[in-house]
Amino acid sequence: MVRNLTHWAAAIVAVAVTSGCNRTPPEKPHITQFKADPVFLPTGIAGKLCYGVEHASRLELTPHVEEILPASERCIDIAPKQTTVYTLTAFGAAASAGQDTKSLEVKVGPPAPRLSDLKASSTRVRRGAQVKVCFKVQNAKSVDGKPGKLNRKTNCLVDYPRKTTTYRITAHGGDKEVDSGTVTVNVAR
Repeated sequence: MVRNLTHWAAAIVAVAVTSGCNRTPPEKPHITQFKADPVFLPTGIAGKLCYGVEHASRLELTPHVEEILPASERCIDIAPKQTTVYTLTAFGAAASAGQDTKSLEVKVGPPAPRLSDLKASSTRVRRGAQVKVCFKVQNAKSVDGKPGKLNRKTNCLVDYPRKTTTYRITAHGGDKEVDSGTVTVNVAR
């Protein structure tokens, strides 16, 4: 009888081993990267959403942009109409592996300011002569320039330098973006 019990016990151990009782648990899915480029998008401009995962069998992105598949590194195009929070969830191959989730926010706002055609009436003047530094600007909430007196109607800064001077014009956008430029005027002695 003892011999039969020993035989049965050995059979149960053999079945347990071959049925997977000693398997290592499935690896947990891991989101290695999840980022937006850029994190601030001017209205109407597209950006990229990049991700990378390990040990994932399936991914879910909300809000839905397109079907995404597990990859160590991949980017997709995004063009949100308003500030949006994206959430990426990576699911393991087995339910017991669990999931990993990460979120990020992409801000959408007014277009960034653009400063262009910044030039001085002359880059070499006599001491005390009038200098006009003029420019074009787009999408600016405000503009400042120094030194000198800025006229926003003409988009020119006027000054009478007594020494070589560098003029800086700065355009400020609606969401704290800036675009600036400089021009140097040499003053003859």
